[in-house]
Order: sequence, then structure tokens, then C-alpha cells
Amino acid sequence: MIKATQRSARKGHGNVIYSESFLRDGQTYINGSAAPDDFWKESSQEEVHRSNRDVRLAARRSREQVMHMNRRYALFLALLVAAMTLSLIGYIKLMSDISATNKQIASFESQLTELRSNNNEVYNELTGNVNLEEIRKIAIDEFGMKYADQDQIVVYSETKGDSVHQISDLDRY
Repeated sequence: MIKATQRSARKGHGNVIYSESFLRDGQTYINGSAAPDDFWKESSQEEVHRSNRDVRLAARRSREQVMHMNRRYALFLALLVAAMTLSLIGYIKLMSDISATNKQIASFESQLTELRSNNNEVYNELTGNVNLEEIRKIAIDEFGMKYADQDQIVVYSETKGDSVHQISDLDRY
């Protein structure tokens, strides 16, 4: 069932190549390949040279584009590394500040402990040297103080709060 037969010969580099095309069911078949009809079309040297030049230009443009993309990518990576470096420097400085603050807190706590100890020693020394009998004698003899009489003592009822509210004025004795 051959609809059309076409023979063509091509001379290339000293060899003659024959091909035979058969059209079957609307498809082209050339000697066992699926090459298009214009595959064996002869090209002039100028067309080949122009085609090669176009390929070289396209390759150069592609390389330039890749280099441009590589430069952008390298710039992006450099900025990323710089940002990470600054972040790490900030983190290390922050950790150093925290460590210095912890040392300062420990120093203040030791000073507080020492001051409390000194305060307790001075308090104990002062309260240990107080002679209550001598204070009573000086108060009675030199300042004319005396003990309160029974009619001068006023007893207040205990309240649940920390403060006492005065309802009326007290008589002065």
C-alpha cells in the first residue's frame, strides 16, 4: 500500500547517500528512521557557518547568563554569611554579658552575706552590753520616771489587723 515513492541522493564529504521515503497512513518513514522530510536538504557553507555562529552566540549568552546568576548567587551567599557572622558575634557578646552579670550577682550576694554577718555581730555586741538594771536606775534617778499606777494602765482588746483605730480621745494623766 505505497502511496508515493520519492528517491533522493545527497553528496556529502565524498559519499553519496540514497534515501527512500514511503508515505503510509499519513506518516513519513525514511530508511528506518523518523527523520523529517527536510533532513537530507543540502545546506550551503554560509548557512552552516551562520548556524554555527548562532549556536556559539547562544552558548556565550548562556554562559554570561550563568555567570551573572553565579555572581548573584555568590553575592547572596556572601550577604548570608555576613548576616550569620554578625548574628554569631551578637550571640557571643550576649552570652559574655550574661556571664559577667552572673559573676557580678555572685559578688553582690557574697557582699550581702558578709554585711549581714557584720550587722548581726554588731547587734549582738550592742544588745549584750546593755544592762537593763542600770537603764532603770538612770531613768528613775536622773529623769524622774516612775512606774505606772493601776489607774493609768488602759487595756485594749486584740484586733485581727495590724492597726488600731482610736474611737475616742484618751484622758491625759
